[in-house]
Amino acid sequence: MLNEGQDNRKLNRVGEGLRSRVARTGDAASTQSADSSQFISGLLYAQGQNDFAQALALKRALIKEHEGDVLEEMIPGSELVNERGTCYQIETVERVSLQTIPSLRAKESLLSDFKLLNGVREVTESALKERGYHTIEDLVGHNRFGGQARRFLGLVEALDTAEIMEWIGKRFSKSHPLALRASGFHAPDELLFVDIETLGLFSSPIIVIGLANSIGETLNVHQFVLRDVHEEPAALTAFLSHVDARSALVTFNGRTFDVPYLEQRLAYYQIRGDLQRTHFDALHFARRKWQGMMPDFRLFTLQKHLLGARETDIPSALVPEFYETYLRTQNVGPLLAVIEHNRQDLIALAHIFSMLCEG
Repeated sequence: MLNEGQDNRKLNRVGEGLRSRVARTGDAASTQSADSSQFISGLLYAQGQNDFAQALALKRALIKEHEGDVLEEMIPGSELVNERGTCYQIETVERVSLQTIPSLRAKESLLSDFKLLNGVREVTESALKERGYHTIEDLVGHNRFGGQARRFLGLVEALDTAEIMEWIGKRFSKSHPLALRASGFHAPDELLFVDIETLGLFSSPIIVIGLANSIGETLNVHQFVLRDVHEEPAALTAFLSHVDARSALVTFNGRTFDVPYLEQRLAYYQIRGDLQRTHFDALHFARRKWQGMMPDFRLFTLQKHLLGARETDIPSALVPEFYETYLRTQNVGPLLAVIEHNRQDLIALAHIFSMLCEG
């Protein structure tokens, strides 16, 4: 584990180097066009041709700056060895005070909404409350709704968040605030923030698996990095070692992308791992909370408008381009940018989830 002193200062210097390169390549990029042989065509790059050219200029600058450098010397970490091989593990500590929903508030919110019971709408709920039923717990003896009330109360008492969210999804949408309230039944260190970087679309290797969890006032970030695509099985196995029975996944668009992708790669290598568990996808909750207030709902955009723009980053669409260049040239410069991008995504995800939980 890295401490927050000497080793983190090395990481900060990497970030400062990237910031410097962004500033020094910004003007030059506007005069350079994207090479048609590049991994991803600039014509398909959503953020604009100039940004695409600037990112490629940054890549060239990083290659020049880091010629002859070694990953292990640039970013402190360790070689992780398990039954499926080796990969490079980076551990950092970030100052993030994660705000979560208190379990009592979560329980009160869920048990006070009678519309979670089949057959109850606003009018029926009002009538029941006028008769003295204030919570779902009060309804356990009701002739009509007692059976449902007992079953739902049992899920709440057992803190079965996966089943609670399934129940909520049948009555409301997956983005309903009550679904987010269920996160309050997990201790902060049980929330596992996950973000992956891949070499392309489905069936391409995962090149960085990032995860983080909150301990006190800090966010502990773990990144499993492939120095070569053959290290993917070891990285997947290392990731699974952090997932236990009480872990709840927190992602951004992870229901559609990250988790299915991880499951596909696990199946490809015949690695057993259960990722069908409680899952809070921040994208769904963010859309509901900030609808009409954002130009789009990419993580980068939310961070820019809610937390401030990143000083250093490469666009998500160009991660495969940077990693492919690293593989071809064995120059670690582009790989450093990919690792930093993944770390920034995890930190942004934790901050945004914290803001969602604040109400």
